Amino acid sequence: MKKLAQILSAMVYQNIVIIIVVGVIRELFGNYGWWYNEEILNIVNPAYHVLLPILISHTGGRIIGGQRGAVVASIVTFGLTLSSTVPAILGAMIIGPLTGWIIKKLDQMIKKKLPGVGYELLISNVLASVVAIALTLISYRYIGGILSVGVERTTDILASVINSNWLPLAAVIIEPAKVVFLNNIINFGFLTPLGIQQANELGKSILFLLEANPGPGLGVLLAYWMKTKGAQRKGAKLATYIHFFGGIHEVYFPYVLKNPRLIISLVVGGMAGIYVFQWFKVGLVAVSSPGSIFLFVGLAPRSDMLYVVLAVFISALISFGLSFILIKSVSNSPTVSENKNTIIEFYQIDKEDVLSDTKRNEEIQSTTSVEDRNTFFNKKINTIYFVCEAGIGSSAMGASMLRKKLEQTSHNIIVENASIDEIPQYADLVICHQKLLQTVQKEFPKKVVYPLPTFTDMKEYDQLVNKL
Repeated sequence: MKKLAQILSAMVYQNIVIIIVVGVIRELFGNYGWWYNEEILNIVNPAYHVLLPILISHTGGRIIGGQRGAVVASIVTFGLTLSSTVPAILGAMIIGPLTGWIIKKLDQMIKKKLPGVGYELLISNVLASVVAIALTLISYRYIGGILSVGVERTTDILASVINSNWLPLAAVIIEPAKVVFLNNIINFGFLTPLGIQQANELGKSILFLLEANPGPGLGVLLAYWMKTKGAQRKGAKLATYIHFFGGIHEVYFPYVLKNPRLIISLVVGGMAGIYVFQWFKVGLVAVSSPGSIFLFVGLAPRSDMLYVVLAVFISALISFGLSFILIKSVSNSPTVSENKNTIIEFYQIDKEDVLSDTKRNEEIQSTTSVEDRNTFFNKKINTIYFVCEAGIGSSAMGASMLRKKLEQTSHNIIVENASIDEIPQYADLVICHQKLLQTVQKEFPKKVVYPLPTFTDMKEYDQLVNKL
């Protein structure tokens, strides 16, 4: 189920640029905009109704079924958009992976069942075309109408929830899920598709505000900043800037994971923020990705900007107050010096130390293969990949920080970032947050993985550079 949710979120966040572009056009020239222009607004509806669904479906088809799956998914979705009276985004999120899966299975069947050699391309193209024709006709004749009715009813239910007293309780689900790195799944997999539907109707959506609100996380980081000293305080300060201005919310997750009671602060602060959003009937014209305060305010209609800032401030203030009370020990800071990267210690070629510690030796055996253990620091590292769930937030930040560190040395190492699903086979070293270690090892058991307790501790990067 989690794998499916990751695919759904990837379909949206890999096309986030078009969502923001259309949203900005609507913000500037729409009903809530600065310069209303009906002619320019003609760009918006075709983009929402045709371009975006096809791009989303293309992405889903490519993830599951490669380029052939992407092309067939695009054709089928085009037929869907012609018969649907509403944006076919939700339909595209179903059609894309489903079509990709069908094409993938067909390709596998062809490879196993084909009696001769040299006809693979011909037969696979013919079968893919047959599938494309059949699914396109079905989508055009039947699915488009069914989807339209379903989306209209869903929109009515959504409107009633948004206008009810239940909406602030969404923070009870959103905030705890964020800190275990389900933020992209929640935002891009569920809230954004529904928000796009609402924005198409109203010109803005409150759903774009729910997960992206930087206020609760800001309160937690400010409390750590106030209560810590020295290196810990510098780490909290850096995380605060990155979170609030850079929009990389993952940097505050380790602080909460070290002190789970702070989830209370996040939930209460999130509920307060949602209540203010709801009270003043505000929204964003597009999803805020990353969740920077600059983008957060910039995507708000001009009449909503002040109230959006007010909601963020109130949620941050409440979260800060509760966090200040709940943080009783500064040793819970993830940047404290006792944190050690155990896996890097395992790779050090010191047989006496390893053999003298049976427990450590058992951990080594369960962590990676003997060949990787013995050769990691003896072979040349050419490519390092930072990874996270989406491959666009904390991993991009971590890659940038390590890249700058390496530029100060003579190392000629390529440092890139990617999502867990897109780690290339040629990556020599994979770096992730320690919470994602098991997931990465499960997906790529033969890769050498280096987990970090936080992506904002400069000492961790210095240690890694020294090892390299």
